[in-house]
Amino acid sequence: MSKNIYTEFQIKELEKNPSIISASKRSISYNPEFKTKAVKEYKKRKSLSQIFIEHGFNLKIIGMEKPKLFLQRWRDTFERFGGEGFLTEIRGKGSTGRPSSKPQSAEDQGRSENPIP
Repeated sequence: MSKNIYTEFQIKELEKNPSIISASKRSISYNPEFKTKAVKEYKKRKSLSQIFIEHGFNLKIIGMEKPKLFLQRWRDTFERFGGEGFLTEIRGKGSTGRPSSKPQSAEDQGRSENPIP
């Protein structure tokens, strides 16, 4: 969770930027097109702060370290799924979930080993 807590004024300023879908006290949702552009520009050796500044962001509001964190996550998504990864919800894909901390009964263990088609 973000340590930044945005004021109402900052939220209104952020939402004026076309690269932002929405902003709240604790989070910013970025436009998928911006994410794709940012990754491509970064691959062309543009600096993180330059990318964000050229797209109208005030780094004093979002934080100086945030572009680095965002680009790390966006690059991973882009490399795995391409630009489509920003258009669909991908959290949890391929995850089998957290293992249960409760011991399974013999019957439950048998079900997971021999699933019914």
